Amino acid sequence: MRTALVLGGTGMLAGCAQRLVERGWQVVLPSRTRPLMADEGPGRAARAAISRGHRPTWVKADWTKPDALASEVEYELAGRPVNLLVAWVHDSYREGVLRAVRHLLAEGAPVVEVHTCAPVPDPVLPNPTQQVLLGHFAHDAAQRTSRAVLDAVERALEGRAPSLHHEDAR
Repeated sequence: MRTALVLGGTGMLAGCAQRLVERGWQVVLPSRTRPLMADEGPGRAARAAISRGHRPTWVKADWTKPDALASEVEYELAGRPVNLLVAWVHDSYREGVLRAVRHLLAEGAPVVEVHTCAPVPDPVLPNPTQQVLLGHFAHDAAQRTSRAVLDAVERALEGRAPSLHHEDAR
């Protein structure tokens, strides 16, 4: 089973997380609050659910404590490496959180970073990184965001060269 870590995946990235689950990925969702679509966690019940691949597994996260966040995620992974990282983390926490989870990634695991403000910072991790800069959407923001991020995920999984992709309102 392939495992994806989706940081910030309970809001605008919920569609991306759900699509990965539908495609057979085991998805771990660290966030402040438990999303409706996720199994309860952390704990053995959540780990059993993730092994079946039915729903994402939620891990309570505090972005101000990146090492604790990484430790909780590591516990839920039970030794499985992360094969894909999708991250939408506020700029003030981004570097600390990404560095804290780095050791959980399989060698060469692709990264997709989502940003909402230009200029887009350089990638934090040495892994191949697709970056998405989201524009402002007047309507259907969640659906458009999900589509833009999923496109970047597909490029990452296909091994395409790292690049920045702009998703503007249309």
